[in-house]
Amino acid sequence: MPNEIRKFALQQTETIQNQRMKWHNKYIKDKAFNPRDWSLLYDSRYKDNLGKLQARWLGPYEVIETFPNGVVRLATIDPVKFKLLVNGHRLRLYNKSLSKEEFLQQFTSPEGSDIPATIESGLVVPHSS
Repeated sequence: MPNEIRKFALQQTETIQNQRMKWHNKYIKDKAFNPRDWSLLYDSRYKDNLGKLQARWLGPYEVIETFPNGVVRLATIDPVKFKLLVNGHRLRLYNKSLSKEEFLQQFTSPEGSDIPATIESGLVVPHSS
């Protein structure tokens, strides 16, 4: 009898642990950093200070190399390169801002410009259907 109760308790514990692990892993996102990507570094110095205007992200930095254990080698984007190793969980992918020409170039086809003149001139006219 006590042995059966112990088995039942172990099964219940294992079931609960699997449910919690499944719930926890559902909210973890995989971050993939490739060389030449830009990233922001979380400044953990201010994690307890909840000031409204506190900057919590440093950078941008350029990703040099990623390792299998999640460590990422970064370099500053300044002319003087300063390299550092950080945990990948402290990074966020940084989207570079585009100039107007680069933005418009994304929408042009190789045959020619298929952008309406209103967008090229800077005016945006809502499309009527």
